This record gives sequence, structure tokens and C-alpha cells, in this order.
Amino acid sequence: MVGILIRMKLVIIRHSMTGGKATWMVVGGVIGVALAVATIWLSLVETTHPTVVADLLAAVYVMWMLGWIVGPVWGGSTVLRVDHFALLSVPHRRLAVGLLGAAFVGITTAVTLLAFLSLIVYAARLGVVPALAAVPAVVLQLVFVVLLSRVAMVVFGVVAKSRIGAAFTGVLIAAMMVLAQSGWMVAAAIKISGVLTHGFGPGFSNAVRAIPSGWGLVAVESADRGEWWVTLGALAGLALLIVLLLLCWSRSLGTPRRARVTIRGSRNAKVSSRGLFAGNTGAVLRKELRTWWRDPLRTQTVFVPLVWALGTALLPLTFDAKLLLPWAAPALAVMAGSAASNLYGQDGTALWMTLLTGSERADLRGRQLAYLLIFGPITLIIAVVFTAWSGLTWAWPWVLAFVPAMLGGGVGLGALISVVALAPGPDAHKRPDNPLEHGDTTGQANLMFWGGLLPGIPAATFLTLGTVYDNAFLLWTAVPVGVATGVFLAWWLGRVAIRRLQVRGPEMLFLMRTGRSTTSVKIEIPKRSAWISVIGWTLGSIALFPQGIVPMIVLLVDVDVRSWFLALYLPGVLQWPTAVVMVLLGSYLYYLAIKVTIPKKPPTSPGDPDGDGMAESPVPPTGQRQELESVCAVSSEMRHQGDHP
Repeated sequence: MVGILIRMKLVIIRHSMTGGKATWMVVGGVIGVALAVATIWLSLVETTHPTVVADLLAAVYVMWMLGWIVGPVWGGSTVLRVDHFALLSVPHRRLAVGLLGAAFVGITTAVTLLAFLSLIVYAARLGVVPALAAVPAVVLQLVFVVLLSRVAMVVFGVVAKSRIGAAFTGVLIAAMMVLAQSGWMVAAAIKISGVLTHGFGPGFSNAVRAIPSGWGLVAVESADRGEWWVTLGALAGLALLIVLLLLCWSRSLGTPRRARVTIRGSRNAKVSSRGLFAGNTGAVLRKELRTWWRDPLRTQTVFVPLVWALGTALLPLTFDAKLLLPWAAPALAVMAGSAASNLYGQDGTALWMTLLTGSERADLRGRQLAYLLIFGPITLIIAVVFTAWSGLTWAWPWVLAFVPAMLGGGVGLGALISVVALAPGPDAHKRPDNPLEHGDTTGQANLMFWGGLLPGIPAATFLTLGTVYDNAFLLWTAVPVGVATGVFLAWWLGRVAIRRLQVRGPEMLFLMRTGRSTTSVKIEIPKRSAWISVIGWTLGSIALFPQGIVPMIVLLVDVDVRSWFLALYLPGVLQWPTAVVMVLLGSYLYYLAIKVTIPKKPPTSPGDPDGDGMAESPVPPTGQRQELESVCAVSSEMRHQGDHP
């Protein structure tokens, strides 16, 4: 059973590693390996206090555990979905063991195993006996995090069925994201507090070891002290926890499909048809607002970026630092776009009604208006309240310029990505029992997050010049520039998305029905160009943002923070030139990564015989064509009867 499922998973991965998905998989693997190597390096650090390295390792293992909980939930459904095997006459526990074995075949598992090898490296420093105890501890620790992610997926799915449960799930996911991304704050606090010299307090040490992710470390330390009963107890505790998780997971595989939560609206509510709610666009707007209010998946989409932005801005208050408070609103505007980058994929094949009625423009504009009505007021309130709370008066033009630019850019870019890079998902009435098993939007979300920062560049230019030359007029000119940028991008990118939806609508519908594209376009990219693209995207992101834009902001606000920013370690006269060079270098690497992936001659396909890039709509097979003609005839008859009762 295990071998069959492993071969099945490998075949699916091999056939799905195409285009952007393969690129994101490679980039994620490179970043994961870098983090794993950093974890191993931490186990080799020499400190004056004997328990500091062990305490840090235990804290890092907690971060890896949180990553396993959040990662599968955030990324969508797994490669082998449980509901695909529901009708097989296979015992649930045997199926659970098989799926668990297949779960170990993947990049994330290999990267995590590499990170957990740091426990063996640390144990080898203590002696041969602790190193021998570390080997089963690493194996048990890896099995534990993999099983925990599967059980967490089931638990979150059950909780997220209602709107309140979806909101709770979104809050929990966002909170774990904030904790997982805040390692630099922990590093800064550790460096400032001097614990590297004097050691952590007993409360912190006991807390990170009490969590199951630290039980392997407890076994190693106990073996070093000769406390064998503690070593065996820690390993037995991990094994018992694995058995309990496996039993819970196998029981969930046999749980019958639960009744769906029915969310009813008010039957007597008067429907408004004035202002924004007038016409076809207004009808779509009303439908979208009700969907945002009733659909648990949309509820989760609202709470994840909101809580993430608030948590990111509020966490530094634990160090009595208010520097990030004004940036909560721009962070929310950027993250909201990345969380709502697959609106058409969430609706499934309901797109056929839009195509049949020819209401593509009204549909997309209505979705954009609903997005702005949902996130716009929340973002503006947070911008005003948090900026006033911070007491940083210089931040007002920055916040008021960035918020409209990123909101407008996000609604335009999100609409375009929802059409161009659609991730097919199940229809609302065919969603699996776990509502979190949606289309894989990892690539779209990352593209939206980093691309959502670009609309702020025009306003940032005026803000930078106004700060450098101490010119209040340039500073406040950035506000109307940000508003104009947001309005233009929302209109222009929306227009491009409408045109794309009109031309490629049937292909999108076919993709959502079958999960595969209708065209047979195949672009062969040499391995050398593929590696150049991966390196360009990876190093370009590092050079442009953390080594270029972030040091510029730090220099502008005159904050005494160095962290890992190269420019801030150089003499004063070289800091600005270095930051500018990093921005130029990152931009050039981005350009190079995009250039090598674009073929010199556009490939042709059966739907594009002229090779002009404007593919014709594919001709469906005879059966599908007859079905479509029947649907059109029935729709025409219904409209005729509606006009002539």
C-alpha cells in the first residue's frame, strides 16, 4: 500500500512540475535548505553559557513545528487527497499508514530532516552516547511533525465550516505566521538582553522543552547526564504521541461526510438598486458582498491578512517599540491582495453563467468594488488610528500615500492574476469535507505579495526626495500621487483582466472543469536558463528588498538598526550608494530572470495557427458542443418566456 501511494505521488508531482509551479517549488526548496543549514550552524555555535545553544535549538524546533502546521493549511490540498480514496475497500488505519508513508516523499520532508540533523550534530559535541540517543529522537521528531500537520489540517477543516470557525481559523493561521516570521525580533532581543553570556531564564528553558518538539533535545541532554529513565521517557512520549495522532487521523479518514452549514440571509430585506448597486455591476456587487459575508472560505480570507498585519505591527510593542505601528495599514493592503488572488477559482465552474450572458465587464468590476468595500474602510481606519497612536508625525504622508496606491494596485493586480493564473478549485457544492482543501495558490499569493509592493514606487519617489531635501511640499505631493496610482492601476489592470476574460473565458472554464489547459503550447526552457531564472528571482529579491529598499527606509527615518543590512555596516559616505547599487542589482536580476524565460519566438498551438499570440477559442468535441448548444437553447427559451409571459 505504501509503495503504491508513493509511486502515485511521484507520478503526480512529475507531471505537475511545469511552468511557474516548478519554479516556486525550486525556490522554496532553496530557501528551505538555507534555513536548514542555518539550523545546523546554530548547533555548532560556541557560547560562554553551556545551555544557550540547547535553548536556541529548542526554540528553533518550535518554529519548524509551527511551519508544518501552517504550511499545508495555507498551501491548500495535498497531492494525495483523502476523499479520493473514500470508496476504496481499504481499512482506515492501513490507508492512514500508506498516506503517512507517501507524506515523507517530498521536498519539505527532506528539508525538515536536514534541519533536524542539527540535533545529532549537537549531541555529537556532548559525546557518543548522546549522539546514539539523538538518532531515534530525530526520526520520531520528523514523524511527529508530519503527522501533526495532517491532524491540524483535519481539525482546522472541521472548525472552518462555519463563519465563526473560519474567523477563528484565520486568526490562528495568521498568529502562527507572525510567530514564524518574527525570528529577527527574537534574535535582536537575544542580542540586546545579553542572554548569550548569562543564559536564558529557567522559565524559557522549561517552556521550549515542554513542547513536544523539544522532547528529542530532552532525551539527548538526559543521556549526557546519565538519566536514562528520562531519555527513555522522552522517546516513549514521542512514540506514544505519534500513535495517538495516527489513530486520530485514521479515524477521521472514515468519518462520514457531515452536513454542510447552511447560512441563510434575510428573506424580507429590501434590495437596494441605487448608487453603486445599480445596473449589472451593482447586481454583481450585491452578490459578491453576500458571498464575502456568507462563505466561510471568504471569511478566512478576510481575517488572515487583517490579523497578520496587526500582529506584525503590534509584536514590537513587547520591546516598547512603536516604529512598525504606522505600517500596519500598508501591510494589510498588500497582504489582502495576496489572500484574494484566486476569486474565480473559488467560485468553480459558476463562470459559465458570466460567459453565457456576456457580462464579463460587470462581473469583474463588481468583484473589484466588493473587494474595496470590504478591505478599504478597515485599512483606512487602521491607518489613522495606528499612525496617531505611534506619535510619529513624519509617517503621515508615507501612510496616506502608500495605502491608496497599494489598495488600488492590489485590486487591479488581484483581478488580473485571478484571470491569468487561475488555480482551479472545486465548486462550492462539490467542495471536499475539509473547506481548507482549495486550489494551490502558493505561487499566486507570493506574486501578489511582492508585486503588491510595486504600486508604491511612484509615491515613494516623492517621499524620498521630500525627506532628503526636507521639502514638505514634495512629501505631501506623494499623497495625491499615491491616490492617482491606485485609481489608474485598478482601472487599467481591471481593463486588461476584462479583455483576457472575454478572450480566454472558455479556456478558463475548461481548466476549472478538468484541471488542465485546452491548448497544447509547450515552451522548452534550457536548464541553464531555468537555473539563471531561479537564481535571479532568489538573489534579486534579497538585493532589492532587504539589502536595498529596507536600508533606504532605515537611513531616511534615522533608526540605529543594523541587523543583516550590508549598507548599514559601511562608513556613512558609502551607505546610500551601496543601497542604491543593491536596488539596481536586484532590478537587473529580476530583468534577467524574466528575460531568460521568454522564448525568442512565440510558440504556436492548435488554437493559434497564425502564431500571433491571439489564440482562438478551442472547438469542443462533438458531445460537449451538443451539450453547450442545448444549454444555450434552454437559456434562450427561458429569456424568451421571461420577456413574453
